[in-house]
Amino acid sequence: MINVLRLEFFRLKKSKLFWILLGVTAVLPIITALVSSVILSIIDAVTSSGAGMGNLAEQFRSSVTTSILSSLGMVGYGATLLPLITASVVLSKEFADGTMRNAILANKKRCELYFSYLIIALTVGATYMLAFIITSLVIIAPIYGFGDLTAGQAVSAVFCSLALGLLSVTFAQSCVCMFLFATRKQWATILFPILITLLVPDIMNTVIIIITTVLGLQGDALSYTATSWVPFYNATIYDAGAIDGALVGKIALYYLLFTAVFTVSGYFSFEKADLK
Repeated sequence: MINVLRLEFFRLKKSKLFWILLGVTAVLPIITALVSSVILSIIDAVTSSGAGMGNLAEQFRSSVTTSILSSLGMVGYGATLLPLITASVVLSKEFADGTMRNAILANKKRCELYFSYLIIALTVGATYMLAFIITSLVIIAPIYGFGDLTAGQAVSAVFCSLALGLLSVTFAQSCVCMFLFATRKQWATILFPILITLLVPDIMNTVIIIITTVLGLQGDALSYTATSWVPFYNATIYDAGAIDGALVGKIALYYLLFTAVFTVSGYFSFEKADLK
């Protein structure tokens, strides 16, 4: 397994796509900071004109950092989507080029190959996520601060968001490996994980909106407790500025559960596949 990992890390190091999208991921918080500056300038201009917007600009400014941190636990965003694309493209070439078939003919164990590739995918995800959060803390936090959060609360916000971010990329990368070893097709390995990470959260959000609307027409409402149990949607209501430990636990539980399902499904599909 060590030899397989060494070879795959070497190939990953030589991949231009890996470095390009890693750079894009690191730049995303800077783009966010620039967009936020433009929005703040507009708000300040409107406020100074006497439009009665009060401290809206200050409220927006104080929420920029925590908003960025809050988004880390959601799939389908840059810090999760870009490593997914990288892993899909880089690892699927191993099947497209016949490298995987040759490895099996050379008597490499399938268990060894599967978990080696999973480790590579998880490493890509963790690297991108760390690049994103480091740039956020270096660029955004010094400019916008953490609002009214104390030092302890700010540290908790960073570590909780980082933990959820790593779990979200673990979910996404395990999805990549499942389709990689189940289909052994480059187009499927790239397309299906992207569709899942983009569409499934949107579908869950749409369902919640519909239920909320129907209950609202009946004079009722969907409780926070109920929505906190809805997978993917609960990640959208996570607020790094007001940590809810129970909510964090529920989000983590779903990501770990789906990751386990994807990992087991991909492994047994690969075990049964005839590649010789």
